[in-house]
Amino acid sequence: MKNLIITSFLTMCMVLLFMCGAGSAVKISLEDIHISTVGQKVDLPITVDAAPAGISGYKFNTSFEPTGIARVSAVTMPEWAPIKVIEGTPGEKVLVSAVDLNMKIEAGAGKTEICKLSIEGLSEGNTSMSLAIAEITDDTGSPIAVEITPVSVKVGSKNSGPLPVQTPQTSSTPVPTPVVIPEITDNTVPAVEITPTVTPTPVPTVVAGFKAQLQEGSAPMTVLFTDNSTGYPTKFLWDFGDGSSDNTSPLQNPQHIYRIPGVYTVSLTASNSVYTNSTQKAGFISVKPMHLPTRGAKNNVTIFSVPDGAEVYLNNAYQGLTPVELSNLSTRDYQLRLHKEGYYDVVSPIRILDNVLPTFISGFEMMPHLAEIGKLSADPPQTGAAYIVSYPELVNVRINGTMVGKTDIMIMNLAVGTHNLTLEKAGYEPWNDTLEIKNGLAVIQTYHFEEPYFPLNRTVEYVQYP
Repeated sequence: MKNLIITSFLTMCMVLLFMCGAGSAVKISLEDIHISTVGQKVDLPITVDAAPAGISGYKFNTSFEPTGIARVSAVTMPEWAPIKVIEGTPGEKVLVSAVDLNMKIEAGAGKTEICKLSIEGLSEGNTSMSLAIAEITDDTGSPIAVEITPVSVKVGSKNSGPLPVQTPQTSSTPVPTPVVIPEITDNTVPAVEITPTVTPTPVPTVVAGFKAQLQEGSAPMTVLFTDNSTGYPTKFLWDFGDGSSDNTSPLQNPQHIYRIPGVYTVSLTASNSVYTNSTQKAGFISVKPMHLPTRGAKNNVTIFSVPDGAEVYLNNAYQGLTPVELSNLSTRDYQLRLHKEGYYDVVSPIRILDNVLPTFISGFEMMPHLAEIGKLSADPPQTGAAYIVSYPELVNVRINGTMVGKTDIMIMNLAVGTHNLTLEKAGYEPWNDTLEIKNGLAVIQTYHFEEPYFPLNRTVEYVQYP
């Protein structure tokens, strides 16, 4: 008996764009900290309770309120993150960022430590440390909803009551104190109030500049950009140059995933309260196609869609626009994703087995995203057709248990939906399958039988009819 392959097709995962990342949020629960004496340090693990879709990267900032009681003295980063960025340590406001380039935190991961903070006591009192999540995304590039429990930090004796809250100084610029001349006893001369003159500090000119942790690699390629502008800018606008839905960012130090191979120009506009400056680096980012694994037997698969021109991703690696032929695939399971603006994404598994025909074809119908194309409802389903081909021919064909003829045969006016298909021929094992009928399309299903028992393979494609 030889291996059997069935191309699983038309498994559509219709996900609204504005609901990406919806569902129950993952949690980051922080334990309250007690630091016995000033100068003592206590480790605080930062852990997510689960990663249902994996973790591709994150970025957060720490802050304390009130200030002056504790700070982050050090950060220990995880081994799974080859890209690690820490800014501001030691300090109360610290930026921590990491990227999982090697996809070590895969979908379905459980409790995962993303870093460990060392908290140091500065003075006796009570304060609260907060984490502000700027970015955290899963392996598909979608944002992850996170619930965070703030952590209370107490520095000093456990038995002492609450210490006075320290009021942070809001500005380092001295506030001029009015000088009042004492009142003269002679009532004929009024008192005079004199205020010293304060010279304003000039605002520096902004010169935009940036660098990237990675400039060349294979898609999907995650790049962490770092602002190194001068002039103390406070507002930023990045353009990553690939025309994607997240092509711009207002963050000072953003990260961006380049999913499609190409050479891209990156620009940054930086501003302070007075000045604005822009810089552009042509051909700054170079993204190459991902090389698929080279183990086991190799096979080819052709992917097409209705309409064509959909982006094809295999295990999140960009392969081209439909119709596209994928060659030299290893024996294993793959995840196929089709994306086209104005349509729902299609997600389907593809299984590659040994000892099968060298090429099989999968066709997918892209469903319109009604919110994007401005329609309130879809057109009502109508009918489609099926064309059944077999080798050898003259095989009996039954649809939903009713005999309709022998191959090769064209069955018209089938209702849109799923129908049961049975193929029967003396000397061969009966073959049960399904027909997925679509509005205005004819599905062509071809069967190759191996005498005397089992079919060897099936190919599927869709065409317009009549």
